[in-house]
Amino acid sequence: MSDFKNLYEKLIEYSGTPAYPFHMPGHKRRMMFMENPYRFDLTEIDGFDNLHEAEGILKEEQERAARLYGSEETHFVVNGSTGGILSAIGGVLQRGDRVLVARNCHTSVYHGLELNGLRPVYLWPESDGKTGIYRGFTREQVEETLGKYSDIRAVIFTSPTYEGLLSDVRGICESAHQRGIPCIVDGAHGAHFPWAGLPDAVACGADVVVQSLHKTLPALTQTALIHLNGSLVNRERIRKMLSVYQTSSPSYVLMASISQCMTWLEREGAGQFERYERQARELRKRLANMKQLYLYKPEADFDWGKLVICTRNVPGRAVYDRLREDFGLQMEMTSAKYVLAMTTVGDSPEGFERLAEALEAIDLDLQRAEAAAERREVMNPRAVRESAIAPERYAVPEVPSMPVRCMEIDRAVIQPMEEVPLDKADGRVMGDYLYLYPPGIPMLVPGEVIQMKHIERIKDYLSQGLEVHGGYSKESGNVKVILHHG
Repeated sequence: MSDFKNLYEKLIEYSGTPAYPFHMPGHKRRMMFMENPYRFDLTEIDGFDNLHEAEGILKEEQERAARLYGSEETHFVVNGSTGGILSAIGGVLQRGDRVLVARNCHTSVYHGLELNGLRPVYLWPESDGKTGIYRGFTREQVEETLGKYSDIRAVIFTSPTYEGLLSDVRGICESAHQRGIPCIVDGAHGAHFPWAGLPDAVACGADVVVQSLHKTLPALTQTALIHLNGSLVNRERIRKMLSVYQTSSPSYVLMASISQCMTWLEREGAGQFERYERQARELRKRLANMKQLYLYKPEADFDWGKLVICTRNVPGRAVYDRLREDFGLQMEMTSAKYVLAMTTVGDSPEGFERLAEALEAIDLDLQRAEAAAERREVMNPRAVRESAIAPERYAVPEVPSMPVRCMEIDRAVIQPMEEVPLDKADGRVMGDYLYLYPPGIPMLVPGEVIQMKHIERIKDYLSQGLEVHGGYSKESGNVKVILHHG
């Protein structure tokens, strides 16, 4: 008899294990109970409105969401922030427009550039030298670029970032608005900000803000909101794009989840976030005494619920695997020098305690290993040099200079392509996106030239057990390049 388990069976099996989720979705598999979804999985029948032409219950629900977030106009999105971002870009800009784009945007932004034939001017963020974490943008950085191009039609950037760092949304929007330029903010990770005491992009004046409810709030995966404000964007056009990039049969289960989340925020949000913040800050205080691990803390405002667990002398993957295999704690992601634990209002006190105990245990083991290595070095320095993990082996590469672009994205993706070994790709032109997922920020986009520094960086990622996606084949080790260039 076959021991094959289908997806549903695997999910049920996994949900019965003690594995604890320090990853999205924000309900953490324990909040916002909904009865059998088959009972209310229906379509646009009388009395239940039509999401794309809302005039009844769904219109009222979206107006309620707008009031909660202080937005002039809010719409439900049922295929995640990706659908909202694509709709925003397609609704605000016209084919061939020049647009200022933060280079650390999610791949969905690049897909929007591709689909609409846009001409990006990239702004690369500064990064932390020890971890490689991208910092937020300042008003001055954006102003400098806007001053160089008089034909920029919109500014697109991410705030907060995957790791919880914020840009100066208010200052950037003020600067752009003085030039009559709208701002589109990918706030996918910031739907909880109004209740967490953090500067929300809507309140800071952004014209279009896209937020994923499912990432940081108790709502089902794929649920999101898009907020529209001001007179610089064509709202009718954005509404049209929402019907283009979303299914014509939106799930009433997902929309009910959004509704339930809004009700929860109204009734319990303030008190629950007060409890959550207290627990999160107590955890941070407790973990401040670690020696080999440490929590990343930016100088400016940041999302205190994102625990970026940095390593000193070991790769992030080693800590990620240890947490999962030895302690049953599933993290959100790992990078070269850190592991990201996403905490939300859905986390339990027991979950926080398990994480604290696990990190303290791992930190103590690393301290003991370092002490043992120092003792061995006294006895046999050569043996230590040959066996110990060299910290510089896991140093984070500096953020590379802007890749050379020889072709716009929309033209590059339609060219004939071939696959070549990564080692032989120097000088070739990318035919696809190349990125780590998560977080889904492209290292290279179609039409950019692959250089040896990119190859070395990719090989370094792969050697540390990180997953490279897009135009790289894990099976063959090849990359997808344009056939007749380079």
